[in-house]
Amino acid sequence: MPEEDVGRIYGDVGVGQFKVALTTPVERGEYIVVEDDTHHRVLCQLSQLERKSDPGAERTLEHIAPGNGIHLADALFGKANVVGFRENGIVAVPQLPFKPGTEVHRADESLIADVMGLRENGKTGAYVGLLRGHSLRVELDINQLVQRHLSVLAKTGGGKSYLVGVLLEEFMKHDVTCIIIDPHGEYGSLRFKSDKMRNAERYGVEARGFRDKILEFSPDTTLNRDAKPLTFSLRNLDARELLTFMGSTNVRGYVAPLKGIIEAAAQANAEYTLKDLIRIAHARAAEDGNPTFESLAEKLEYLEETKLLAPVGTSLHELVVQGKMTIVNLRGVAPDVQELVVTRILSTFFEQRKRGKIPPLFLVIEEAHNFCPQQGQAMSSRILKTVASEGRKFGLGLCIVSQRPARVDKNVLSQCATQLILQVTNPLDVRAIAQSIEGLTDGMTDMIQGLPVGTCLVSGAGFHTPLFCDVRTRASRHGGESVNVIPT
Repeated sequence: MPEEDVGRIYGDVGVGQFKVALTTPVERGEYIVVEDDTHHRVLCQLSQLERKSDPGAERTLEHIAPGNGIHLADALFGKANVVGFRENGIVAVPQLPFKPGTEVHRADESLIADVMGLRENGKTGAYVGLLRGHSLRVELDINQLVQRHLSVLAKTGGGKSYLVGVLLEEFMKHDVTCIIIDPHGEYGSLRFKSDKMRNAERYGVEARGFRDKILEFSPDTTLNRDAKPLTFSLRNLDARELLTFMGSTNVRGYVAPLKGIIEAAAQANAEYTLKDLIRIAHARAAEDGNPTFESLAEKLEYLEETKLLAPVGTSLHELVVQGKMTIVNLRGVAPDVQELVVTRILSTFFEQRKRGKIPPLFLVIEEAHNFCPQQGQAMSSRILKTVASEGRKFGLGLCIVSQRPARVDKNVLSQCATQLILQVTNPLDVRAIAQSIEGLTDGMTDMIQGLPVGTCLVSGAGFHTPLFCDVRTRASRHGGESVNVIPT
C-alpha cells in the first residue's frame, strides 16, 4: 500500500529541520517520510503545527459585524525534525537539505520500527506500551536499565505510579530481583488482578496478580498488616552506625562517648538492649554532668520509640530473594525514620553487591526528592549519590521516581540514562527535564506540558531519538488512585 501524500516542503530548509505545507491533517508528533537526493527514505517527525488564514480576509472582518457566517480560508503548516534513515545497521542523517517542493508522505510502521529500533525482545524487553498512534510495541531493555539507571518523572496525578506499576510487572515477569522503597504503601496492590482493565485487547494484556512474586516488609506492621517486621540488629551496629540511626551529624563529638556506653553494656550483658544503653547514658550524665551523655540518652530514647532496632534484625537474605520483588512499605513512618531506613538498607545493599553476597538487583525509589533533595541534605543523600554514580559497576540498578524533578539532586538525576516523562507543567520541572535529556526538541518540550494521562515520553533506552508511548494497561490492580471526598 503506497504511503499517503500529506504535503510539500517549502521555504528555507535546514539540514536538521524544515517547514512543510500540509494538504492533509497530520497530528503533532506524528512521523512523516521524505526522499532525499540519494533516494534514501528519511524518517522525520512533526514538532510544531499552526493554521494560517489569509491576512487580507482578517483585515476585512474587522469592518464586518460578527455572526454573518463569514468563512476564512486557512492552511495547515508545520515544522519537522529529521530523525534519519538506517543504513548498515546505523542511523544516519542526510548531509544536504531537502529541496523545497519535495513531497512529504505519512510514514508506514515498518519504516518507523526500523529507524527507531522498535523490536520485540521477549527475553530482556520490558513491554511498557505502544508507540503513540500506532500498534508498535515499545520495549525497554531491562539489562540496559540496570546498567544505566532510569528516572520516571511526572506532575502529581500524571500517571507516575501507574507507569511504575507497569515496569514492576515487567520486572516480575522476567524474574528481576527488585526492591522498591514505597513511602505511601501503593504497590502492595500488585498482588491482585486488575478489576479495571482499559483497552486490554489493544495492548494484548490479561489480568494477573503477582502474589507469588512479592515480599513486603515495614517498620510499622500495625498499620501495614500485610508486611513482615523490618528491624535492624542492635548488636551488629558499632557506635558510628548507631549514630546514623539516631540521625546525628556530630559524629566526632558523640562517637567516643557512645562507644564507651556500648562497651559497658556489653560487659554487663552480651544480650544488651537499647534500654540498657539509655540507662547507662543517664547514669554517666548524672555522674560527671557532661551534657553529651544526656543528649545521647535522649537520642537513644527516640530511637527506641521507632522500634527499628531489635535483638535479632531482619536478615539480608530475607529482604533480597533472587527473582522476587521486595516492597519496603514506609506508610505511616515519620520522614526522618524513613531516611534512616533508606540509608541503612541502601548502604547494606551496596556493600553486599560489591562483595557479590546478594544477586544483581534493581532499586526503585519513590518520592526520590525526599531522599536525595537538590536543596538541603537528607541523611540518605550520600548513599543515593554513591549508588547513582557507582552502582552500575556492581549490578545495582536505580530507578528514581518523582513528581518534582527540579527538587531531585542533579548529580543523581543526571546519572539516569533512560527517562520516562509523563505530563509535567511546572516551569522549573520542565526546565530541569529539558536540561537532562539529549535530543529533546522545543516541540517535544511543549508536548510534555500537554500530554494526556497515560502517555509518556521515552528518552534513552537505546532509542535513536525520544519517542511518545501510550502506556499499556496494568495487569494488576492499581494502588495509587486518588481518594474522592464525595463518594461517586
